[in-house]
Amino acid sequence: MTFKNTPPETFPEIFAAAWANPTLDSLMVPLRDEVVLVQPLSRELVGKAEARRAFAKILKRFPGVCGTVHAHAISDDLHLYIDWTLKARIGGRMIAVPIIDKFWFLDGLVSKRIAYFDPAPIIKATLKSPRQWLRVLSTL
Repeated sequence: MTFKNTPPETFPEIFAAAWANPTLDSLMVPLRDEVVLVQPLSRELVGKAEARRAFAKILKRFPGVCGTVHAHAISDDLHLYIDWTLKARIGGRMIAVPIIDKFWFLDGLVSKRIAYFDPAPIIKATLKSPRQWLRVLSTL
């Protein structure tokens, strides 16, 4: 599947499908080779190789992680905003984290993404679960 020259208007469907049942490949496909990803709890990631490692850690730390898209909007300067919720089971409890992602595109691929969310629910749930500590430590 290719996304070259895909307009930002069609990206929310691609994003929703990728996060409904995420795999490393589905999360990587729409990214440019020199993508920049900015998010809480992590340094800025530059390039597809760093993005792949980060997504691999997320999928390993949170088996069954998924996301649901609620809404999206395109600004006058063609930035795309997606309002979605990440869901993950941590320590036997399902947590839901509301996220707003802002995307930039170049040639129909994501060139930059900034994720805005409060990491506190993830941190609190992880601290309460020794099993989760092992998952986190195994991905450092």
